[in-house]
Amino acid sequence: MEQQQYMMKMQMLGQEAEKLEQQLQMIDQQSSDLNAVLESVQVIKEGKSKELLANLGKGIFVRADLKEKDLLVNIGKDVIVKKTPEQTIQVIEDQLGKLAAGKEQFVERIAELQNEMQNLLLQVQREQSGHKHSSACEHEDCECETPCEDCECEHEHKEEKKKAKKK
Repeated sequence: MEQQQYMMKMQMLGQEAEKLEQQLQMIDQQSSDLNAVLESVQVIKEGKSKELLANLGKGIFVRADLKEKDLLVNIGKDVIVKKTPEQTIQVIEDQLGKLAAGKEQFVERIAELQNEMQNLLLQVQREQSGHKHSSACEHEDCECETPCEDCECEHEHKEEKKKAKKK
């Protein structure tokens, strides 16, 4: 593979990893927001406060008196359902679980990409040093084109030969 091809492949892998990192940050932000909501719902559940700050959006809040503990929860597609604090806590915990699972998948993919990038770098280094692997060494399992000082299998074969001669 030409060096330009390696660079393009590395760039593509890097861009994919960067996008995944951004998505991880979004997941972390959503988890943080959900945990804050969870704490608020737990305060309502415990009845510790009769007053709260209701978020109207865009950082605007209003003081509100709690008349009941039941909450109105958007369950998707703008469908709002009345739920108890306990039910609401379960919904939030389910969402947090899904976010954690998604995060785990992103982390695994990022690790795969880093491994691919590392392997590409090793290939480039081998090609630049003239150490190409394609199998022509005297040992049948060797992947080296020619025996060389850097070839680990050649070193192992020399050790095997020394041991065989001693016997």
